[in-house]
Amino acid sequence: MTGLLSAIQFDNDIRGIFVVLTGAVVLLGSIYLIISTNVGMRLGFLITFAALFGWMFLLGSMWWMYGIGLKGRDPAWAAQEINYNREAELETEVARSLPPSDDLPDATEMIADYPLLHAVGKGQEGPDWEPKSLTSLVTLANPLVVMGAGAVTPDFRQSIQKNAADVLAANPEVADLLKNGSDATVAAEIRKEAVTMRHDIEDDLGGWCLLSESDPRRGEAVAASDAAMVAAGAFGDQTAPTDYIVKDVFINGGKEPCAPITEQSTLEQAWHRIYTTFQLKNPKLYSVVTLVKAKEQEAAPGQAPPAPTPEPGATTVSTIMMRNLGNKRLVPFAFTVVCFTLFAVFVGQLHHRDKLVRKHLEDAAKG
Repeated sequence: MTGLLSAIQFDNDIRGIFVVLTGAVVLLGSIYLIISTNVGMRLGFLITFAALFGWMFLLGSMWWMYGIGLKGRDPAWAAQEINYNREAELETEVARSLPPSDDLPDATEMIADYPLLHAVGKGQEGPDWEPKSLTSLVTLANPLVVMGAGAVTPDFRQSIQKNAADVLAANPEVADLLKNGSDATVAAEIRKEAVTMRHDIEDDLGGWCLLSESDPRRGEAVAASDAAMVAAGAFGDQTAPTDYIVKDVFINGGKEPCAPITEQSTLEQAWHRIYTTFQLKNPKLYSVVTLVKAKEQEAAPGQAPPAPTPEPGATTVSTIMMRNLGNKRLVPFAFTVVCFTLFAVFVGQLHHRDKLVRKHLEDAAKG
């Protein structure tokens, strides 16, 4: 008992308990005291607690609706396995349909088939821009899929002519389009190439979706993968996110479409929201984060650390995760149901008492 008492901290535990108890006694007790002095202790008890649980029912409904307040576990990625070279068969069956990184198209070779997009990429990022991975291509293509004629400004054309001179020289038809084509024509050709390139990438993924660097789902998956890699000590006991370079993030399943929902019309977005809301069973959602060990480099004195580069000969490591939906709204739902049940009990008792009093008054009037 002495050990138990010594483990309890006054500031965090005892004081918190006393604050809650004092607040309940003062706030609830004062209301009960005022009501009971007017209607009696028993009726005052019923009225006070009926009002209390009615208010708590409304509060719980808001918590349940918005997923705030007293809530359960938030959705999170749960690591299923870490594969270091893809030579062994993956334990997660759905991940077997994702081709190894070595079997996927080379980003540099693919962008050569789309000179207009290559020129646009250099115009946006600079003359030295080259796609480092397929993720770079998807990141470039996604906003261009919905590009309008208003985005083809004189500055847009000038930046391409300045930064992508080598691409334009090797592709005279692209240079002619940018120089003489109307804004609508240039935008239409860019959209066409962006859609085609993205389809070519998706066709080689075995039903998986490659996330762009700007997709918020990518950041969450990478953070969960970092935690799994550190916990597993993938590159030693002191594994840290700086020990490797994240390449691509793939997802499979779930309710959200692969392409950004903003590409769809307002009506399609509304229908998607309605359809997924009434979709009772959530499809399983998986993600695969591919990464490669970074080469150890020492920064020169007084200079910024060098850009991370892959270690020569390093294999691609894959972190396979499944989305755990948690029980974020289950706890407020249970709280709401309990409060409503108690509210109904106290209101029922008040109704029964009113009927009994009315009956006694009627009997007294007759007799």
